[in-house]
Amino acid sequence: MDKLILKSPAKINLFLEVLKKREDGYHQIRSLMQAVDLCDELILEKRPKGVVISCDHPRCPADETNLAFKAASLLLQEEKEDQGVAIHITKRIPISAGLGGGSSNAATALKGVRQLLELKVPDCTLHKLAARVGSDVPFFLYSGQALVQGRGEEVRPIRIYGGYWLVLVCPGIEVSTRWAYQNVKISLTKGSRDVNFGNLRDASGFFAALPHFENDLEEVVSKRYPITRRIKDSLENFGAVKSSMSGSGPTVYGVFEQKPQAEEVARKLLRGDWQVFLTRPIPG
Repeated sequence: MDKLILKSPAKINLFLEVLKKREDGYHQIRSLMQAVDLCDELILEKRPKGVVISCDHPRCPADETNLAFKAASLLLQEEKEDQGVAIHITKRIPISAGLGGGSSNAATALKGVRQLLELKVPDCTLHKLAARVGSDVPFFLYSGQALVQGRGEEVRPIRIYGGYWLVLVCPGIEVSTRWAYQNVKISLTKGSRDVNFGNLRDASGFFAALPHFENDLEEVVSKRYPITRRIKDSLENFGAVKSSMSGSGPTVYGVFEQKPQAEEVARKLLRGDWQVFLTRPIPG
């Protein structure tokens, strides 16, 4: 095999708790993440040595700062592998949008390089390398849904209901994840919310729990970027069961039980400076 083509999915945060600032400078989080079928595409091809990367998006770095480049390079170094790989990324996931596109590309690169070069790398090693690349990267080594804790490196796959549709709305702005975490307000008495994940496996339990899920970064981001609040209000006014910001934003999603309603809302919200996507969860 000399060439491999892989899908690299986006994610949303069904809830995101920011619990405390850690001594290592990261934040302790707890989040229920859901992969969705809005995907980038990665083409990996063998080359004699090293890693080269390219992308069709002008704002996606095509150098050593790209997370997919970092991930592939780390794996080759770890395995002392002489072969190299060329990676081309076709972007569909908006950049700096709270959807984990760069982290997904990195995880997909790790899995892809292992498969392409037929490396005998155990999953646990891939996970450790993913955590070195970025906080959200380990999640994308798994499929579907997971409870993510620590700074993002603790991933526990779970099964929850996924028979719904999502409208993702990304306004024409970018939000710095670092800035959002630096400015989030953390209560000294804050603790993890009690969630019975067993109740989320069927539709009634899932939709009953959704209104109680929150994103702790929403408040700080919406104050600086009020467009996120306006999008959230619009989705709720159009009948979303739940609307929330994903990650550090600015993408806001609405949850809909039926595809026709989601399609109609997506059409209503489509405008020149916004990116609007109709998508659905990837099963576990």
